[in-house]
Amino acid sequence: MPAVSTEVKELYLCTSLGDLNKKAEIKADKTSTRSYVQSACKIFKAAEECRLDRDEEKAYVLYMKYLTVYDIIKKRPDFKQQQDYYLTMLGPNSFKKAIEEAEKLSESLKLSRKTKRTRHRRKKRERERSRTLTHPPRVCLWIPLLPTTLLVK
Repeated sequence: MPAVSTEVKELYLCTSLGDLNKKAEIKADKTSTRSYVQSACKIFKAAEECRLDRDEEKAYVLYMKYLTVYDIIKKRPDFKQQQDYYLTMLGPNSFKKAIEEAEKLSESLKLSRKTKRTRHRRKKRERERSRTLTHPPRVCLWIPLLPTTLLVK
């Protein structure tokens, strides 16, 4: 298990929560329910590790993938026949914890993105200000030319 990081990692995966949700999409296929359950357990474990490593984006995507796989599993006919067995394999509190963590991470990511946009705007304004201070606008003076006949000799 990785050491717990103290600082949240910079945003790097996507520009919005919608994009992160797209990364979490999984299409159901004819894979066995048991394989889905094993994958869900691995995804949940990876999400927990990313959360501890303070990689909020990756943890959010993995929790959302877990919830998607969990939803696929619950729709399977053999899940309905052996519900207790599959729920035991998935873990009694994993679903609830995944929802809670995804909600927390969602709020944190919204705040991080807002802060990042504000920082970006502030830097842009500072660059524009420094540009005008170091390179003031050039002023051209227009001086009319006088005919040489009017000049005093």
